[in-house]
Amino acid sequence: MTLGPLYHWSPRDRLKSITRQGLMPGKRNISGATLHGGDIEGEFLQPGVCFSLDPVTAWAYSHGVWKSVGAFDLWQVWLEPADEVHVLPMWGNRIVEVRVHNRIPKRRLHHVGERTVA
Repeated sequence: MTLGPLYHWSPRDRLKSITRQGLMPGKRNISGATLHGGDIEGEFLQPGVCFSLDPVTAWAYSHGVWKSVGAFDLWQVWLEPADEVHVLPMWGNRIVEVRVHNRIPKRRLHHVGERTVA
């Protein structure tokens, strides 16, 4: 199976970093620290960059969940053979989330839109 383009929404305040380094796994949640196992195990940082197969699903499973406000950028990327890809298991015939456990360099990113939520 070959996946088509994947989509990721990022907060506008990360735009400079993304245009410099690309999308990086392990960034802090925009809502602040998310503790894993209470405060015993420390802060949870996602070991991959989360994508969906379309912009609407990407929004629903990221900022739609966190109810984030502000400006957001929509990025499109095509996977390459060297990417470490994890398709999350789910019920039914729909892929909801794809995680890539490596950096996506800026040369592979396409800025395709933006959204502002008040």
